[in-house]
Amino acid sequence: MSYKIWLLAGFLIIILIGVGAAYIMMKSSTSSSPSSVSTPVVSTSTSSSSTANNNFYFLVFTQKGISQVINPFSTSAQFLGFQHVVNISVNLPQQVYYWVEVPAMQMFDGKYIFAPVNNGSVYVVDSSTMKAVKNFSVGNKIGFIGVAISPNGQYAAIADGPSGVVEVINLSNLQVVWKDQFLSPTGRTYYPCDVRWAPNGQYLIVPMKFNNSVDTINAMTGKVMNVLTTSPGSQPYMVSPNMQGTMVAVEFAGNNSVGFYSLPNLQYMGMVAMPSGVTPQRGTFTPDGKYYLEAPINKNEVVVISTSSFSIVNTISLPSISPQGLAEIGITPGGSYAYVVIHGSVSSGGMIVLISLNTMSIAYEVPLTTAPAFVLPISESTGGYLVDNVMLPPITGLHC
Repeated sequence: MSYKIWLLAGFLIIILIGVGAAYIMMKSSTSSSPSSVSTPVVSTSTSSSSTANNNFYFLVFTQKGISQVINPFSTSAQFLGFQHVVNISVNLPQQVYYWVEVPAMQMFDGKYIFAPVNNGSVYVVDSSTMKAVKNFSVGNKIGFIGVAISPNGQYAAIADGPSGVVEVINLSNLQVVWKDQFLSPTGRTYYPCDVRWAPNGQYLIVPMKFNNSVDTINAMTGKVMNVLTTSPGSQPYMVSPNMQGTMVAVEFAGNNSVGFYSLPNLQYMGMVAMPSGVTPQRGTFTPDGKYYLEAPINKNEVVVISTSSFSIVNTISLPSISPQGLAEIGITPGGSYAYVVIHGSVSSGGMIVLISLNTMSIAYEVPLTTAPAFVLPISESTGGYLVDNVMLPPITGLHC
């Protein structure tokens, strides 16, 4: 009797263990299955950031002093209107040639456009009439001259390399806030051939090519705040800060490299040598700061540099317009594209190329009938006003 009871009890225990194990397995499977489908991997091509912002036009200034409104996304009506804003000599040294920088991802909406001319002059153009209303004589020699608009749009900084002059203009009244000349004790120019605003608008970043230094300067007083001394012969001549205000890239003419330094302290972070035959000129950081897009002066390509490893990770080939070399690079409103300006030539024309920052590849090409100098992103409404009320209809073969 005792033997049969123990045998029956054993069977019951085995059955209960089996049922319990099955329940636990079913419970575990039920609780874990949602996690396997609730966190899918999202491709960047399907993320919200891949929706491109195409709601802007370009206002292009050519080397001959002609302005053009262009729709870069139209294949049938890219050229919407033009205006000859300044009468510039056909001789190259006196043409509109160098750059005007607006804050990254912003549209230009100011009253005045500053058009630097390669003889030390800067024409002031009323943006509502496209007429020159003033001329600043910054220097009187041929060479690098450029303009940068402040983040709040209230000031313009000008740097003229041959004269050594850096100055800041109040855009509300076109008065000089301060002006300084950077010369060596022997009277030689330090050659400030570029100028950039810090993203917070508090100071300027200026490379002094012949002083082998990069200076940060108080934007409202002109007082030098900090000096980065680079190696002899390195010749820093272009700079670009990232949008976070934590890093600045410096193009070096003397050793064909791009250096990276912290902001505002200008501490060394990394150095990237360009491929053989590539001379760096200017660049721009992607909106997230992860990459620096370098636009060489002698190649129709964009070199993509990682700002974490400080190494070249990609090269984007552009159309082979002759002579080769890029004039400008910036980030469009909305941050969907980098826009690259290829100088080309006055006779054969240049090009604007939009590079998708989502795929790091060419998205749009806009061939130009003459050589561009600088490009300003503008709103569609501003472009529409200029085309309807100010500018002449586009004509074929515009080379004058």
